[in-house]
Amino acid sequence: MAIEIDSNDIERSFQDIPGDKKTETEQTAFLMDLGWHKGSNWHDLLKSKRILIISEAGAGKTYECRAEQQARWAAGEPAFYVELAELARTNLCDSLSHEEEVRFDTWLTSQSDVATFFLDSVDELKLSLGSFEQALKRLAKAVAGQLGRIRVVITSRPIPVDEHLFRRILPVPDEPDEAPTSEVFADIAMARRAQKSNEERAAPDWRNVALLPLSIAQIKQIAIKEGVTDPDALLTDIRQRNAEDFVRRPQDLIELCSDWRVYRQIRSHRDQVATNIAVKLKPREDGREMAALSAGKALEGARRLAIAAILSRKLTLRHSAEADRAGDPADAPLDPSSILHDWTQHELKALWSGHFSDLHPTGVCASTTGR
Repeated sequence: MAIEIDSNDIERSFQDIPGDKKTETEQTAFLMDLGWHKGSNWHDLLKSKRILIISEAGAGKTYECRAEQQARWAAGEPAFYVELAELARTNLCDSLSHEEEVRFDTWLTSQSDVATFFLDSVDELKLSLGSFEQALKRLAKAVAGQLGRIRVVITSRPIPVDEHLFRRILPVPDEPDEAPTSEVFADIAMARRAQKSNEERAAPDWRNVALLPLSIAQIKQIAIKEGVTDPDALLTDIRQRNAEDFVRRPQDLIELCSDWRVYRQIRSHRDQVATNIAVKLKPREDGREMAALSAGKALEGARRLAIAAILSRKLTLRHSAEADRAGDPADAPLDPSSILHDWTQHELKALWSGHFSDLHPTGVCASTTGR
């Protein structure tokens, strides 16, 4: 789901993750214990050269990376957003638009500017059985000889990420001593070089961070932007139900705001999930469906797939033959056609091409069973 938040109004914070706590970043309580008061913004974060952002689904990682890339692009910087799954399939330049490729080539020959690459969604790469190593090698090949002039931001959910590959394929080279040019002497004379050196030493080359949950002030800001006309009433209801921890993720909050605008109250989780599923299973608005699916049949199909996923403990669904070309067969995704064997291929494609990819199997099962 796209999270539409004006980044000019809401500045999210990042916090360094202790080395042995990466898998705990899906726990809101753990993230809140890290504290907002020591959090970093994008300006601070990008003083480092290699950054891994680990946060749960719906935290806003993709939105934040896209927004930061667009802001830097608008300022004339060489900044590029690429999905890791795409980079695993094709070369970097083939993933860029013509305008992006022109700016990339200009940067490559400049020998001075620093380019920023936002590589999104390690988890989506794993879902498609793509190669993390292949994606990193494609970037390394594209910037060959210029590793010291790039920043790389990688995002992932709290799943095992091979950081050794990251460090081996995209290392941060040692900076050579600069020749004593007139500019260097001028910098020293004006004390600018010493100040810059201190700032650079304060920022580590490598950082693992979490995107911190929304603060109460940010929750109110988003509620207003989502069209909630009585945000204080919403916040009061959230507090009365001790539900603060459940609205700290932008995706959850936006869905709650949508429900609140209609019902003017926080309904049961089951009712909210059921409404959310119904919305996501609606047919495409452009009418370009492979087959006509009623709301009832779409929900039935989603339920059957969700139950199969839960029982088999496989939360990945096969969407194309590409998914079978790599990876361990034991980790192969579920084939929807074997589960919905009484559906036509057009009906399966109609279900898949809608919003089913936004659904989490446990959400559908919660609506089914009433848990």
